[in-house]
Amino acid sequence: MLRIGKTETALNESIQKRGALFAVLLDPDTSDDLALLRAGTLAAENGADLLLVGGSFMGNFKLPSQVVALKKEVSLPVILFPGGASQVVPGFDAILFTTLVTGRNPNYLIDEQVRGGVLVRSLNMEAIPTAYELIGSGKRTAVEYISGTMPVPADKPKLSMVHSIAAELMGMRYVYLEAGSGAEIPVPVEHIAYTRKATQMTIITGGGIRDPETASMRVAAGAEIIVTGTLWEKVKDPLLLKEFAASIHVKG
Repeated sequence: MLRIGKTETALNESIQKRGALFAVLLDPDTSDDLALLRAGTLAAENGADLLLVGGSFMGNFKLPSQVVALKKEVSLPVILFPGGASQVVPGFDAILFTTLVTGRNPNYLIDEQVRGGVLVRSLNMEAIPTAYELIGSGKRTAVEYISGTMPVPADKPKLSMVHSIAAELMGMRYVYLEAGSGAEIPVPVEHIAYTRKATQMTIITGGGIRDPETASMRVAAGAEIIVTGTLWEKVKDPLLLKEFAASIHVKG
């Protein structure tokens, strides 16, 4: 089994201390250099525990320099959440090395992983083996279109559970239950609760989480990392960030 690295160790220790973590997702496709830096700094100053950087497209040749600039300004872990192998670039603390286990498109089950794995090793980048699961969100999202896969129906929580069990047996330690960027509805709490009861995996969830109460309900169901992203492209409110953090940090 792949050994746990220092970033994953730090995340796990923070989860034990705080109960759950608040992650802000930054999308280089929708931000210029200054906007990305400002968003990351705002999140770090107002309660976020880690920054994820990623998107479905990420046709951004300046990403390595953007990450260097971001890491100079924040002390939080900055983790790559890639949409494909071409997005693996240096500078990150770690990568969520994802496999889209709920899909049946071989490109996202193994092809991109083969291409990306060589880059991860050559960069000596810490990898966190992560099962990625798309859950129905009320509309077709960019990740569904790009990956060419159907999501798990929102009213079928046991389907996400059995995929999580399989992923855990294959050695994955984290599972990302994702409704998608701009989702109309977040991942239902039943999906999180079933996976929590059936596995020991660290549960990440995101997509469609627009208020602290929604975040808190998913922490209560068993999620340990709550991700918000699209919300902060429109709302740049330090107070709301702090309210999200307070609702997620159940152990203070």
